[in-house]
Amino acid sequence: MDLVVIAQIITGIATLIVALVLVFQLKQQTNQLKLQHKDFAQQVRNQIGERRTAATYSLLSNSKLSEMIFKARYDYKILKDRNQKSIFHQWVISTLELTLLKNLFSDETGYEKSLHLREILGSSPGIREAYRVSTIRQQLDTDSVKILDEIVREIDEELGLNGLQETETTYPYKK
Repeated sequence: MDLVVIAQIITGIATLIVALVLVFQLKQQTNQLKLQHKDFAQQVRNQIGERRTAATYSLLSNSKLSEMIFKARYDYKILKDRNQKSIFHQWVISTLELTLLKNLFSDETGYEKSLHLREILGSSPGIREAYRVSTIRQQLDTDSVKILDEIVREIDEELGLNGLQETETTYPYKK
């Protein structure tokens, strides 16, 4: 064998080894990305749970506030002054942002896309009215506003402005 053929064989073997190493590294990176994605999804679920727990605890620790919010969810007009409306608006924004997190990361967390937004908005004509008549929309990002506008419009068209949607359980083993 002459020297050129030997050099070509060595070059070919070296190229094959480099290709195998690159394939191995790519596989490791793919596994690492899957693990990071799984960790991220768990962090989002944890954050949603922590925020919901903190909001619930905060609401339940003040009976007058929780009563006002409960009543305003169904009838926005019970809010008498600017202070009550401001408190309710901030609660609505927090609730919507939390629910929008579920919507935004539905693929990662397993939440059904838009289900929770439709449930909270459909069962709360007061929230829908506050969303339509106040500055709540201006305090949310553009993508969220597009999602909420469409859901509120659909619910209002289906149920009317003050309509109340009864949400049935999705539990599969009903009698």
